[in-house]
Amino acid sequence: MYQKTIKSEEEISSFCGPFKCATALLSLAVVGVCIPISVTAQIEEVIVTASKRESGLQDAPMSVSAVSGDEMKYRQVGSITDMATQVPGLSVSESGGSTLVSIRGVGMNVDSGAVEPGVAVHVNGVYQPRPSTGPVGLNDLARVEVLRGPQGTLYGRNSTGGVVNFILNKPTNEFEGVVRAGVSNYGTEKVSGVVSGPLIADKLLGRAMLEWSQSDGYVKELERGGTSDELEGYGGRVALTWLASESLSFDLGLIYRDDEGAGLTPRDVIRIAPDPQKEITGLFFNPLLTTTDDQYVEGEAWERRLNYNPSGERDTTNVDLTIAYELDSAMLKLVSGYQRHQYHYIYDADFTADDIYNFAPDGFSASSDSMSHEFTLSGSTDRLDWLVGGYYFKEDYTPSLQVAIPKAFLGAGLTALLTADETAESVALFTDMSYSLTDDIRLLLGYRALEDEKDASQTNLYRLGGVPLELLPLELIPVGTVLPTSCESAPLSVESGRKYTPKYGIQWDVSDEHMLYGQYTLGYKSGGSNFSSCGDTYEPEEVASYEVGLKSTWFDRKLIANMSIFDSDYSNFQVLKIEGIAASIINAPKAKIQGAELEMKAQLLEPLLLTVSGSYLDAYYKEFSDSDSSNPGNGEQDLAGVQLSRAPKYTVNTGLEYQWEADWDLLAHWRFRVEYFLSDDVVYRPYGGAEDGQESYSLVNAYLSVMNMNESLSINLFSKNIGNTEYYLYSAGDSTGRIYGPAGQPNSYGVELSYRF
Repeated sequence: MYQKTIKSEEEISSFCGPFKCATALLSLAVVGVCIPISVTAQIEEVIVTASKRESGLQDAPMSVSAVSGDEMKYRQVGSITDMATQVPGLSVSESGGSTLVSIRGVGMNVDSGAVEPGVAVHVNGVYQPRPSTGPVGLNDLARVEVLRGPQGTLYGRNSTGGVVNFILNKPTNEFEGVVRAGVSNYGTEKVSGVVSGPLIADKLLGRAMLEWSQSDGYVKELERGGTSDELEGYGGRVALTWLASESLSFDLGLIYRDDEGAGLTPRDVIRIAPDPQKEITGLFFNPLLTTTDDQYVEGEAWERRLNYNPSGERDTTNVDLTIAYELDSAMLKLVSGYQRHQYHYIYDADFTADDIYNFAPDGFSASSDSMSHEFTLSGSTDRLDWLVGGYYFKEDYTPSLQVAIPKAFLGAGLTALLTADETAESVALFTDMSYSLTDDIRLLLGYRALEDEKDASQTNLYRLGGVPLELLPLELIPVGTVLPTSCESAPLSVESGRKYTPKYGIQWDVSDEHMLYGQYTLGYKSGGSNFSSCGDTYEPEEVASYEVGLKSTWFDRKLIANMSIFDSDYSNFQVLKIEGIAASIINAPKAKIQGAELEMKAQLLEPLLLTVSGSYLDAYYKEFSDSDSSNPGNGEQDLAGVQLSRAPKYTVNTGLEYQWEADWDLLAHWRFRVEYFLSDDVVYRPYGGAEDGQESYSLVNAYLSVMNMNESLSINLFSKNIGNTEYYLYSAGDSTGRIYGPAGQPNSYGVELSYRF
């Protein structure tokens, strides 16, 4: 498999090159003598479409990571949440049943109303507007690409932090298929199958996928026993490719996913228990009926007490159509998409066996209908590589929330029904170009002109003891009480306008193996409305980012090392604030983000691969003051210099992978990988209180795969979070003094079988 040989002095010098014997990646230093190791394997070239044209990963002048669908399966990556340990600079949280994604500290920091993500997620080129969509199509994934930094010129809408592209497998001209089945702890079972092949040879190709999964969940419910986050779901995909001619093709895809269970509701547990005095002063609970310490669990990551079981349901339908027409010197492409997404859940919002808050009987529901069309024309000449395009997007979004606080106001009970209707439209023209000044130096230019328009109205109705608040005599209201405001069919004044987002850069091909680039980009995320409070609107976000990067390969593609350094100025950072039962969104005027990232792969020996990735962030508010709703007595706090949410100082992910062959037909190909992930402290709330974030933590994962001789049958075993580390994905607080949030998954282990034919 490999050998160690001591060569002549000339051979040693040639092998070690300028590194002499210092490098430990491809040689061993023994008493000052360099001992090279014969390595014939190379790291494969990865093709990406991050710039909406195909290119090698090492040729793309941007910070982009790519993971293949097979790697996602091998590493048991079933959602964006699982990717946080795989991609530098990526941070993922969970809140209110939604997935909040940040890249380099920029992303979605709130989950209230019609708030939109700051990291744009696309499936087969179609924008996904809602963070609650779930794992649509991931069981038929070709690869995922993560673009870091503002991507406004190419991807436009809400890509201030970056872009996550899920690219699904296309129908094939050869018949093929795969069946997978897996079981793991927490009662988890899953089955999926894919078939693909020609319906009419070389003309009409088809692909179909079916999937089913279930889990009992891992958050224990101590009041009645069992767990409180079970989940079951099923779905499928149908894709067709029509090769109308050598130059014209049509790709049509339909994806459907349906999920039901308490696992769709927040998995929050209590980090700091409610303060009875704050319950009284904040919402006027009867002190004789406030929560006792035997009605809740405090400080346990995967345990809670509830007075009833939560439940939820979600279904999503995605349709995508791509038409590609190859002209003599250009490519014309249209990508159209439609999504229908519905989401509903009820849950015990106080996470205690007492009935403080609840989202019932109707709870939270939302309906989203969206469509998009993107037209691009691209081509190249001897000097110019160019792309121009137009984009249109429209979404109708209707959220509704029913909240009950039975003990408020001496047991009279306060209820709230909060609803809204919002229509968002976006139109854009954009271009992306690369002009070769010389054979080695290229100028990069991108530009996007966009116009966003939003129309919204809201109805917020509050009742005390069944009587509308506005009808209550003032003498019945305790002195000093600040009551929420009702509004009915009230229009929300959401600012619409035009925005221009440029990109300027330069690329220098130092050699065939080394490339330097530098660029300036402007990211923009539209403002909007928050239906939880009457008349609450918020301003757009902007990120001005400077980046310098290096793409490099060494030793005949046995080492790949990419790095980048960036500096960003953030304006109008959107922040969630909870006061009583009202959630408002405010803008932090200024923030600063500086940092660096590294991704490296090294083929140490022919069977041994080392991967290292990491990020360093110095992300903080430059100008911001706010009060803490869970500690209002502290008053207004100057938060300048405080670390931004979900922007840890550093993260490191290392993996060591070993492959070997055996002379057994059924157990011929072996592959073992172990990973170590380390994160510095994470801030979720900027007020500096106990449990406002997550202290530094580490995770260890391990994977073993065995395949038969012809690689048709495989067995994958895995164990994730081997040390059973307790760590939290989010923290929120309210006027009861409570701090709560969901914890990451404890140790999970299992086995998956797959058969390819």
